[in-house]
Amino acid sequence: MKIDQSVSSRSVPFIFDMRWRPKGETLAAVVSYLLVVFGLYTAFQIFTTERVAINFITFGPITLAVLGVFIPVIYTTAVRHRTLADIGVTTQRILPSLLLSVLLGLDTYYNTLGNLNVIWNRQLVPLVAMSIAVGLFEAVFFRGWLQLRFEDAFGIVPGLILGALCYSLYHIGYGMEVDELLFLFGLGLTFGAFFRLTKNIFVLWPFYTPIGGLYTNISDGLQMPFEATYGFLLTLGLIALAITIGAVIQRKASN
Repeated sequence: MKIDQSVSSRSVPFIFDMRWRPKGETLAAVVSYLLVVFGLYTAFQIFTTERVAINFITFGPITLAVLGVFIPVIYTTAVRHRTLADIGVTTQRILPSLLLSVLLGLDTYYNTLGNLNVIWNRQLVPLVAMSIAVGLFEAVFFRGWLQLRFEDAFGIVPGLILGALCYSLYHIGYGMEVDELLFLFGLGLTFGAFFRLTKNIFVLWPFYTPIGGLYTNISDGLQMPFEATYGFLLTLGLIALAITIGAVIQRKASN
């Protein structure tokens, strides 16, 4: 009977793949999302960029690395005893994912950065580092973690919509307006749809989403001291550490 149900569910078109199966994992995703939103809001609306050190520590190491990646990785591997592929961190389908990421990245570049008179100098290095770090966090947290948890609980289309909604509302912490949030919701749907093609974060990172993020930062006139580069490299290192720990837990469990 279980086999028949499985076959039947796979034959249903994805637009009709809807269900109601929220569980503890769904709650964990929602709680982690609220923590990330709170962390971002605290960094930019309470501490503000005028208090540089505490602003960055709250934003980078705490919110992006610990709340955004450590929690999903440890919960998935140590609590649920699943593999990192369950949050999109995998070598499965990596070649088509990277190829698509490069193509999307080139298209994004020629339609965004390619239209700006960008002077590629030392001042852009921290913006590039930030775009890469934030892009990795968003790929793991919003696509691999939230979207797939919501999909498991409610279906493919609801998972895509809820993931995009979370991605949009998360930017409230940056102080964005309603029209910007609506645009980000559409962008979240696009990112989520491309991610769902391979269920691999490398379809989005390191080429596609970081290029778009860099364009936004440059066009908004964002400037950072060069020393901020080290902070974002630290954040990337912490994210890599989280994934490495998850891989070790995964390997021990398989042995």
